[in-house]
Amino acid sequence: MPRSQRIVFNSCFAINCLLLFVLLFASRLVIPSWLQVLGRMHPLVLHIPITLLLLYIAWIILIEKRLENNETLKLLGDWLLLITAFTAAATALMGMFLSLEDGYDPSSLQLHKWSGIAVSLITIIWFAYQEKIKKVKWLNSSTALLSLVVIVITGHQGAEISHGENFLLAPVMKDNKGKQVLMENALVFEHMVKPILESKCMGCHNTSKAKGQLIMETEALLLKGGKNGKLWDSTAANYGLLLSRIHMPLESKKHMPPSGKPQLSEQELQVLYAWIKSGASFNTKVLDLDAEDTIRVIANTLFNTVETDDYDFSPADEATIKKLNNNYRVVSALAKESPALGITFYGASFYTPAQLTELLPVKDQVVSLNLNKMPVKDDELKTISQFSRLRKLNLSFTSITGTTLQELNKLKELRQLSLTGTKINKEAIQTLSSLNKLSRIYLWSTTLSEKDIADLQHSMKEISFEKGFLDTGMIKLTPPILVNDERIVNKPLTLQLKHYIKGVSMRYTLDGTEPDSASSPLFKNSILIDSNATLKTKAFKPGWLSSSTTETVFYSSKQKPDSVIHIELPEDPYKGDGPKTLNDLVKGDMYNYRTSKWLGYRKNKMESLLMYTSAVTIKTVGLSTVVDIGGFIMPPFSVEAWGGENKDHLKLLGRIKPAQPDTIQPAYFKTYELNFKPVSVKYIKIIAVPVPVLPKWHPGKKQKGWIFTDEVMVN
Repeated sequence: MPRSQRIVFNSCFAINCLLLFVLLFASRLVIPSWLQVLGRMHPLVLHIPITLLLLYIAWIILIEKRLENNETLKLLGDWLLLITAFTAAATALMGMFLSLEDGYDPSSLQLHKWSGIAVSLITIIWFAYQEKIKKVKWLNSSTALLSLVVIVITGHQGAEISHGENFLLAPVMKDNKGKQVLMENALVFEHMVKPILESKCMGCHNTSKAKGQLIMETEALLLKGGKNGKLWDSTAANYGLLLSRIHMPLESKKHMPPSGKPQLSEQELQVLYAWIKSGASFNTKVLDLDAEDTIRVIANTLFNTVETDDYDFSPADEATIKKLNNNYRVVSALAKESPALGITFYGASFYTPAQLTELLPVKDQVVSLNLNKMPVKDDELKTISQFSRLRKLNLSFTSITGTTLQELNKLKELRQLSLTGTKINKEAIQTLSSLNKLSRIYLWSTTLSEKDIADLQHSMKEISFEKGFLDTGMIKLTPPILVNDERIVNKPLTLQLKHYIKGVSMRYTLDGTEPDSASSPLFKNSILIDSNATLKTKAFKPGWLSSSTTETVFYSSKQKPDSVIHIELPEDPYKGDGPKTLNDLVKGDMYNYRTSKWLGYRKNKMESLLMYTSAVTIKTVGLSTVVDIGGFIMPPFSVEAWGGENKDHLKLLGRIKPAQPDTIQPAYFKTYELNFKPVSVKYIKIIAVPVPVLPKWHPGKKQKGWIFTDEVMVN
């Protein structure tokens, strides 16, 4: 062995001895900070020994057999194996140092550490005894194969520690999770919140790699939190640690997910915010939420329903469908280009049992059957049970009593069953317990008592029993819908409201007060606004519960600048859509600040010049902002407006120093308005200074605050 090889070999041997020492006495070791830096290089260099080992195996297969007496090439092969052994040992030692840091589960690391050391030992032994090993053909091939297997296992374990369980095989195993859950069966946490945590959080917060002693793999561990406390508190001003961390500026060390990792989308931020704000329940069903609830609205875009699901069975014959349609029975596709059929009956006096039997030619395509208010009797359930793909069955206000309800057990795909207004009893419903996919039964206006329904819920836990408003017989209205998208008023704006239920009266106010059914203005054709306004709307109808109130704020900006330039630039990645962000008449939202709607300033003050082609008379300038204290976004330290007809000789129009908060609060919009005597201007310069130092009570004390603005309002 040449002297240079002997030096490298001895170094490699020493590192392996140190490896075993660290492995055996890890619990008693405290490593200095400079070794921590060396340990954190492990993810950077671990690919080197893998690549070298693969190259050496390729060398054995493709080149070594052809070497014969070529000493130069033989020496090159020896060096390749020796460097592989050295880098494997060095990489394993770095990994050992990294494993001594907090946040890693010792039991999960144990096998990874042993397999990493095994790679190092196999390669150094291979080098030391290579001449003897090469003489036995099968032994040389076996050693190469063993090295390859061990290094693949080691890499797989490392990937699971860094990225979560089954990281390597997840792409090819994803179909094992089954089909996408339907809206009717979707749970808020299980199917909307948990996937976000799995994709964006659990890579660092799992059993193997518990950063901050936080593990997110189970509900119990989520509730436990980490070393910094619980993840959420729906009663706290900022709703707790999780929302505070994900809304911090991207460059903040405490921002989650860390910079460089996939960030939460705007929709994901909305889901987490709405879930925690509503109490962070683990068992709420999506369909239990109000129709206007944020999570319910988002769910509409994520999940299919019985009507819109993907069906793979063959469609029915078009001529047959056409023949089955008449004035009292409608047979139609549930969605465009879908083979699934929905059937609805009309006209109770024209209904006969034969009309059900006539539908049997399309029984394999019928997914939804609506017999509401038809005189259907118990015997006809035998016919209905032949519609094997039926998922949604409405028997409301029919004549069934439940004596043959067990016939529906043949409908293995049934998801929803409405028995509203029937003479059904508890015992009949309990016969449906074998329907594993049945998730919702409607029992409004039945003779079942509260205790009966409670007993059913206890014995059939997987089913939601909808009992309606039995005390009053009334259903709650959904709120009016505002048709307009505009939120900034630069000219008289006509607002339009609509409601999908006929006979509803829609009341409103424009001053932020609560609408009532008597004195508040009644919406007729439109609402005209021409200035700042807080629109509150509510729906009323006799015999129904009034809707909840919706609120929309409108901001006046009558003198829109013709152009805007930045004197001081906003900071990455909060550059919005450039200077025109300030005069595009588009409001931002508080779910995602990394969009074209927001400009962010921290190191620099905000200083922008608004320009008009002709002089205009103004008397107010307002800076529209968001304040998110937990995210370090504070009110400006000061706001100034300068104006005039010569951009080189502007006069101070107004200056304010907004009051600063003294505690964490939920995020809110705020417009800081400067009022002054009417003045003619062609140029307006607006300056806003960020808070230079966050207060002592703030988690980011001593750091600078941010300003986020989306518009300058000029009137």
